[in-house]
Amino acid sequence: MRQPEAAMVERQWREEPLRRALSSLAAEGGYPLYVVGGAVRDVLLDREAGDWDIAGHGIIELSRRFAAEHDLRAVVLHEELPTVRIILRPGDPIGFVDLVELRAPTIEQDLALRDFTINALAWDIRGGTSIIDPIGGMADLRARSIRSVSRDRLADDPLRVLRAFRFAAQFGFNIEQRTGEWSAELAPALDGIAGERIGQEIVKLFAATHAADAVQAAENLGALDSIIPPLASLHGVEQGGFHHLDVFGHTLLALHEIERVISDPSPVFPRSAEAILLWLRDPLNRAAVRLAALFHDVGKPECMTEEEGRIRFLGHADASAYSFLDLAGKWSLPTHLRRQVVRMIRLHLRPLELASSALRAEAEGRGVEDVVTLRAVRRLMRDAEPAAIGLLLLSVADRSACRGPKSRLEQRGRLWELFDDMLTRYLDWLREMRERPRLIDGDRLMEALGVPQGPLVGELLDAIAEAYADDEIASEAEALELASRLLAEMDD
Repeated sequence: MRQPEAAMVERQWREEPLRRALSSLAAEGGYPLYVVGGAVRDVLLDREAGDWDIAGHGIIELSRRFAAEHDLRAVVLHEELPTVRIILRPGDPIGFVDLVELRAPTIEQDLALRDFTINALAWDIRGGTSIIDPIGGMADLRARSIRSVSRDRLADDPLRVLRAFRFAAQFGFNIEQRTGEWSAELAPALDGIAGERIGQEIVKLFAATHAADAVQAAENLGALDSIIPPLASLHGVEQGGFHHLDVFGHTLLALHEIERVISDPSPVFPRSAEAILLWLRDPLNRAAVRLAALFHDVGKPECMTEEEGRIRFLGHADASAYSFLDLAGKWSLPTHLRRQVVRMIRLHLRPLELASSALRAEAEGRGVEDVVTLRAVRRLMRDAEPAAIGLLLLSVADRSACRGPKSRLEQRGRLWELFDDMLTRYLDWLREMRERPRLIDGDRLMEALGVPQGPLVGELLDAIAEAYADDEIASEAEALELASRLLAEMDD
């Protein structure tokens, strides 16, 4: 009798004609081949399988034969543990299958060498009627539990400690108790892992839906300080004023608050929620704003001063950015993500400062528009690009995590209105500017004024764009006149 779970995997496997052909060849030639690991797990979680990893014996011979019969490419990725990639659809990121030699005589023994039980699952592509599950992975899927196959499997590669929390973040699973204990015990060994490997897991973790819960689990288990060392110095650093928690508690709460805003921005940003959700479709954007929430105050301990009972953290935004950059370099994080996180951290106080000025103006009977001008909003958001949207999300999370004696609920509600207005006006302005004809480009500027290629051209173009946005100039001639005037001032 066919097991329903096996039928689910087979149905998705057979959607690709060339995968069906591989099954036929395996059956006709007597090659035992199995879909293993993540693909089986994802199908059983009702997710689209991404990478189809196949394990078996004699895979190099089989791969070359299959590729020759179907005019495909078979690329040997590793010689030591034979691994071959068959390109099914050139240019398609999932248009391939990877075949790897079993590391043990049987598939059951091979699965016992894997990291977590939910990845120790297999299905025979020759038409297996049941899922091969020697260690209870299907039960753990149903229990929504991340359980290591054994302590030794974690110790074999300490990066698996971080992977456990990454899977928890992706699937919303809990870490099984013994696995959590082993993770805390082995987490310090991450210090010996190549930074690039850690960085890849970090990006996946912080792009995932349940990142805050996974980070909280790492803290509860005692593993977080080893995974992200700069956080260790935040424990016990008191703040006072608007804060009700020490810096560490505030940081974790801010991460949870960013998660809440990401999941549904409409309560805080009713007018700009659609644009925010569009921005959040990019996993790097999601990872960046969560990382910014986690690192936005890590520089506070080194900047802390106290005078007459008042605690201050002057310069902590820059110190926090430098701390993140140091770790981002070790982790080899993508350049674009680093730029986003740094700009959010460095500027995370500015939206609140601008909105607070507006609140003071209101209290004095003056108009908000006198303070939060479109020009002021543009400058803030321009400085924050390519993470302008993320900056306002971070500001909301940061302020929401402040519930000390000076914090008032009604004030927070008005701040959200101001933040939403800032973002809406900025996005409206961007749309308007895209529809306007461009006044001048760099080549024309250099040709007309004899400006050499270099940073000066960019500075002049920025000044022209600013004046154009403020309707101070409206033609190429006026743009050149402005640039000439600025050059003359520089010479003086």
